[in-house]
Amino acid sequence: MKKTIILLIVLSGMSAFSQTQNVGINTDNPERKLHVNGDLRVTSLPDVTGDNAYPKILSVNKNNGDVDHISTSAFMQSDVNNVEVKRNVYISTTPDNAKECSCGDMTFRINSNNTAEFKLNSTATFTTNNITEFELDYGIKRWTSTYYNYFNDTVTFTADNYAQYHILDPDGFDSNDTVRIYTLILPRQNNLYRLTLSRLANSAVNHTFSLICEKFYIQSL
Repeated sequence: MKKTIILLIVLSGMSAFSQTQNVGINTDNPERKLHVNGDLRVTSLPDVTGDNAYPKILSVNKNNGDVDHISTSAFMQSDVNNVEVKRNVYISTTPDNAKECSCGDMTFRINSNNTAEFKLNSTATFTTNNITEFELDYGIKRWTSTYYNYFNDTVTFTADNYAQYHILDPDGFDSNDTVRIYTLILPRQNNLYRLTLSRLANSAVNHTFSLICEKFYIQSL
């Protein structure tokens, strides 16, 4: 009976020690419950991709090596932290009307006449502003082989013509090494659009046409 009591006291003491003391591997001064001063190797781990029971990712402090976790939701885009990038890049002798790029509430293309065009995808702007017509002012940045120049333009959208293509740039994409950047903000939509359109030489007869749209959420206007 005496031996049993002594054993219980020893075990309870070890349990209390393990709960209150830090344990170090290759260190005499552990700063966490388990402090490993050295390399760590894991030879096999199960793949839990898509498993909602694993919502956290390990993260290591670059200054002291502390290992903690970050919630996977921190990497997700939200309505107040959103960047959308769409692109359509193709090789052809001439621009293709069917090659469009849709991004957010806007679709654009370079038509068969080498003219940049764009249209709206919905009536959201009209509904939000309780209007049937608005003028969209936007900036154009043009590359001219040696330098950029800048130009402002305006297009009028109505509730009847919003889904029809409008001229985005009066200057055509008639030659190679043509690069244009357009910056647009639809009224009260809290999104800034940056469109990059280009025509570059691919061969003696073919060209690379590039349509790239970046939509950034504006957190405050």
